[in-house]
Amino acid sequence: MNNKYGLKFRNLRKRQHITLVEAANGITSKSSLQRWEQGKDNLSFNQVLLLLKRIHIQPMEFLETITSSQLYRIANKINIAYVKSDKQALHKYALENIAKYRSNPQDINSFFESCIACNFYNDLFNENLLNYKEINQLTSNLINIDEWNYEYLFYFGNTLGLLDSSSIYRLSISLINYSNNEKIFNRKWYDDVLNTLLNAITSLIRKDYKKAQLLLNKFNKLQISDRHAYEKIHAKMFQAYINYIETKNDIEIQRIIEYIKFLDLPELEDGFQTGFKQIKRIYG
Repeated sequence: MNNKYGLKFRNLRKRQHITLVEAANGITSKSSLQRWEQGKDNLSFNQVLLLLKRIHIQPMEFLETITSSQLYRIANKINIAYVKSDKQALHKYALENIAKYRSNPQDINSFFESCIACNFYNDLFNENLLNYKEINQLTSNLINIDEWNYEYLFYFGNTLGLLDSSSIYRLSISLINYSNNEKIFNRKWYDDVLNTLLNAITSLIRKDYKKAQLLLNKFNKLQISDRHAYEKIHAKMFQAYINYIETKNDIEIQRIIEYIKFLDLPELEDGFQTGFKQIKRIYG
């Protein structure tokens, strides 16, 4: 475990008023822990996991800052090209990372980067740059997740367009169960989970609206506070989309759009209008 994390651990430990002796007991020596916190020594990854458990900190929370900066770099580069509808830049970025992965199948980071770029490229230009084997590899990598973290959450949420409806639903349920079973209440984690699930529901509405309804039912049973007003509004609109697919009655959708206009949220209104156009194009 790189010793640059030692200082961060020290700050978290002291914030909870846990002494060096209490933290180190049965895991490592007091002196080894002290040296690691000072950046003068290393500890094994397993030791760090035990230490984090001792001070009641989730590994994902501990690694959040480092992981977020890496994922931001990936997202920012792809997003710039996506917003500009820069076909050449997205195509080049995707193919470069595919080539890296094909020359070194152990380079899983390049594989996921290429999948994300291909997902956004496919969304804009309706062309899949990955072959059948690589799509199966993406699905397999995600399905075999035992413990969710920010990185996997990011990869899943940004490759939804490449996955089939059964895989999206299965992974979403896995994510919900993991968060509930591990009792993870970290604010950023919970926000990211809710947004990822909403993106999954959006994708399912286009691919298999009945699975979207099942997932939306699960979503509505989660603890969603008043600070998640946007998430609640999206859930209401997604239910209205599904109702329209089944009845071809758009009154509920129009009521929500009028409410969004009243709140003066033009970007949200535009997103919902665009979503409704896509639903009508798919289902009539």
